[in-house]
Amino acid sequence: MQLNSRLLECFHATMTVGTVTGAAELLNSSQPAVSRSLKQLEDAIRMTLFVRTGNRVTPTREAQLLYEEVDRSFRGLKRISRAADEIRNLQQGKIHIACAPAFSQGFLVDTVKAFRKSRPGVQTVVTTRMTPTIAELATSQQCDLGLAAYAIEPEGTEFETFTDSPEICILPVGHQLCKNSVISPEDLHGVDFVSLGQIDPYSQRLQRLLEEENVTTLNVMEVQNSLMAGEAVAEGLGVTIINPFSALSFRHRAIVFRRFSVKLPFATTLLRSKFRPVSALIGEFEKCLAETRNRYLDVLEDLLNK
Repeated sequence: MQLNSRLLECFHATMTVGTVTGAAELLNSSQPAVSRSLKQLEDAIRMTLFVRTGNRVTPTREAQLLYEEVDRSFRGLKRISRAADEIRNLQQGKIHIACAPAFSQGFLVDTVKAFRKSRPGVQTVVTTRMTPTIAELATSQQCDLGLAAYAIEPEGTEFETFTDSPEICILPVGHQLCKNSVISPEDLHGVDFVSLGQIDPYSQRLQRLLEEENVTTLNVMEVQNSLMAGEAVAEGLGVTIINPFSALSFRHRAIVFRRFSVKLPFATTLLRSKFRPVSALIGEFEKCLAETRNRYLDVLEDLLNK
């Protein structure tokens, strides 16, 4: 008789409950069938596992030692079964998202927090990179999702517009322009301004607009990302125009939100590899990203209407 899982199952049940009768009930089997399986197990491993006295069986020392190993295996199988259930029910797994700095602070933290409410076993890895690297990571399947800061269409990816929301003006509380419900380019003439680096495409777009309107700002500080620009405004260094998602990271600081009269869209792209099927877990995370985006835009609208 070859060793098989049924023989081990009968052995494990007998050792667990202490009697052949109890094992039979546990396995929804008959006492003779369980007894026969125990004898076949002894024959298969060429070892005496029970001392039989009438209808009673007493485990030998060898049986105790074997039970420890079999029990570990059974507990391992239960873990595997539980893991399979969790994976099937989207309760386990890992999500790797590469994102632009604009999404790396409040936005993705809020997204992951909302996602984990119903899926606490899922781990999220966030990698902050610039857009060309995000596209490369998505194309080469080194991340599950990419959230790039511009409208791009990289080869080897599936892509969709994630945001097309206007950039906004943020000002320190008490600034002279706070009295305006909308900030125009002319309003910025001669105003202390926090600018993004000259290589930033959004900064270049704004600079062209100001030049066309013959507006000259007083650039008190040039920074490399919108989060640092928001921090500078919160500290009262000047005003700036940045994307709404970075701006909302400072909504609890001493900052006033205003619409900019010229629509400057913050166009971003959600990317995924064309060569990797979208899992159900990733699909649910994408839904959560969209829900967080919509919630952020609703909050922004309330702030702009104050």
